[in-house]
Amino acid sequence: MTEIRWGQDDALPFPLCVSSRGGTAYYEDVSVAWGNIVLADHGLTVDDTPEDKTRNPYTEPSSLAPDYAPRPNPALVLRAQTATGDCAAMRSGHCAEHTAVLAPPRYRPRLARSPLTQAAPYDPNKPPASAVAAMRWTAREPRPVVKLKSFGPSTAKTFNDLTVTTTWTPVRDLLGSHAGDEHFVVEVETDGVAYLRFGDGRFGSRPNAGERFLARYRIGNGTRGNVGAESLAHLVSGDPNISDQVIAGVSNPMAARGGVAAETIEQTRRAAPSAFRIQERAVTEGDYAAAALRCELGAQRAAATFRWTGSWRTVFVSVDRLGGGEVDAQFEADLRRCLERFRMAGHDLEVDDARFVSLEVEMTVCVKPDYFASDVKAALLEAFGNRLLPDGRRGLFHPDNFTFGQPVFSSRLYAAAQAVAGVDSVEITKFQRQGVKDATALKSGKLEMARLEVARLDNDPDFPERGVIKFEMRGGR
Repeated sequence: MTEIRWGQDDALPFPLCVSSRGGTAYYEDVSVAWGNIVLADHGLTVDDTPEDKTRNPYTEPSSLAPDYAPRPNPALVLRAQTATGDCAAMRSGHCAEHTAVLAPPRYRPRLARSPLTQAAPYDPNKPPASAVAAMRWTAREPRPVVKLKSFGPSTAKTFNDLTVTTTWTPVRDLLGSHAGDEHFVVEVETDGVAYLRFGDGRFGSRPNAGERFLARYRIGNGTRGNVGAESLAHLVSGDPNISDQVIAGVSNPMAARGGVAAETIEQTRRAAPSAFRIQERAVTEGDYAAAALRCELGAQRAAATFRWTGSWRTVFVSVDRLGGGEVDAQFEADLRRCLERFRMAGHDLEVDDARFVSLEVEMTVCVKPDYFASDVKAALLEAFGNRLLPDGRRGLFHPDNFTFGQPVFSSRLYAAAQAVAGVDSVEITKFQRQGVKDATALKSGKLEMARLEVARLDNDPDFPERGVIKFEMRGGR
């Protein structure tokens, strides 16, 4: 048995009736929800390394052309610097001797097959908490799906004989790479052919002369992968554990999405002027808060605060997540990664949760004569709850109804209580922060919140420290 649960971000935005009863009859499958439960991507993986490790690594076909780093051209030499220098040599009346140094060759191979897949980063060992999170990415996140392995020259006759192999990974640019980093940049031309550019020994490693490369990459891009619903029907796999007895059928109830066509030169020419007007850096506190919302990680609102931590300035980004979600380690890591491209040099970055302020509320409710007090109280608890109501409305203290610095007005509480059927009159007798005896808010009708504070009242008996509301019922049946 496989239990499948959807994440909070994937939950249905509306109530769904799954069973009902009519008289003595009980009906199942009243409503059925369909969804794709396996994350799949469009494309084909090309791997130059064969499964048979007894084959000769130097004769296997490679997707790179050329697949060997060239040797220096003797016709191209660099003049080495001398200790005395040309000027000193001329003053002494003789010419200094210079050592001829071969110029390092330029190695810019191209991939044999195209188009090279550009995909958002995804770690199968640390999958996102929800399908929505897996599909939420910005235009700057996709990376080329390609890796290289290099080896040799050596006397190895098979892949098993290779003692040293180097793995090269793609990066957006080599400006942040160091001399020992095996990095390369993928440059896609207008015809879709991908070329690989390596470092110069200072910004990224330079391939050694005679070093051979084999590639593993993926091809397939654009909107062609956005297949319609019920388009997938077959599964092809070399895994012996997968058979017709294991899998009865394959389908996709929902249409695929996420594939985006590459921009043409003309589209880039039109979009470039406006793209440069978009704020791509964070300088002020407001800039950091706006950048956190641009990351589209499910934040209702964000606030930033500069603080001097003793050695440098640190910007603390406080986030109020939708649905009252916790700022856990995964969310913090995702937000840090997104904000890194906005962060100013010299600013340290910390991610904080909102400062929740638990409330304590007591109300005296007079019930109309024709209503049961217990039923009215149940309706009040539902109306003042922190969940979605059956009709799709939010309870008054739903986490998305309050955010940073937003005060709580007693008038909203009166209005919510009076809207419940069976309520004749209401009087609020306690309206304060939990555990703090203060009648100021009760008299003024407003409970103030500081800039980074968010009001909370869950009324959960398992977590009484998250706010409590009590109703004293009078009258009724």
